[in-house]
Amino acid sequence: MLVPQLGHATHIFEIITKGVEITIAGNPTVDIIISKEGVYRRLGGPIYYASLVLGALGVKAKAVGVASAEVVKEIRNLLSKLNIEVQLEVTDVATTFELDYTTKPRSVRLVAKPAKKIRHVSGDIVILSPVYDELAGVEVEADKVVVDLQGFIRARLPFPDADIIHLSYDDMQITPRELVSMGKRWPIVVYTLGEDGAFLVKGGEVYYMNSAKLNVPDTTGSGDVFLAALTYFYFYKKLDILEAVCEASKIVAGFLLTKTITKHEFGCIKQVVQV
Repeated sequence: MLVPQLGHATHIFEIITKGVEITIAGNPTVDIIISKEGVYRRLGGPIYYASLVLGALGVKAKAVGVASAEVVKEIRNLLSKLNIEVQLEVTDVATTFELDYTTKPRSVRLVAKPAKKIRHVSGDIVILSPVYDELAGVEVEADKVVVDLQGFIRARLPFPDADIIHLSYDDMQITPRELVSMGKRWPIVVYTLGEDGAFLVKGGEVYYMNSAKLNVPDTTGSGDVFLAALTYFYFYKKLDILEAVCEASKIVAGFLLTKTITKHEFGCIKQVVQV
């Protein structure tokens, strides 16, 4: 089994998060990556990529999920190096995906998924980031809840309540007008478009922020890195949500360029969108 060759997380931020716990819930995965450079297999999933960010920030964090014995061992070894508390249960198989980046949006095919699900998640801030249906019916105890809709979309599950939700162009193609409708349910909605930037809805207003224009064929993990960084900048650093999106985008750009958690500075422009 190959493990991600991502180097070490880089501590480049002021550590201000002691005593506050972030929990990231979602299964680790085995990813079969198809790109113009070839086909290869590696470990991944939201709890790994988000943990890279949380580890670099010095956040007290834990990762919750289920996987096969082999994957649990590998992920536990990886996350323990980041000082992340690991709560992984062993089950029959690991969630496995085939991700084809030769198309746009990328195509995703579920190859295998475990029978066991995650039943309970708790923390001061909880990030629910399922890759498929592992969080169906989960019980959540948290002061703040951040949700990536990816798995809920893939498994066609009802969307949960949250303080922030994130979805990407890879998982659902929607219009700014549809985003306004989503903004009536959730306080903050962030819709990322990869290299084409991001839309944000808050208080009935729609905003657009650009992103760094990078020629990177494999963007696996970028959404997870983005959401963990956004959570940090908004809830911990108390930045304005638009500025938090820009700062998170700079972390994503640094990750894509270096495969470590670092910032890549670019001119992030914030614009109001008339819908």
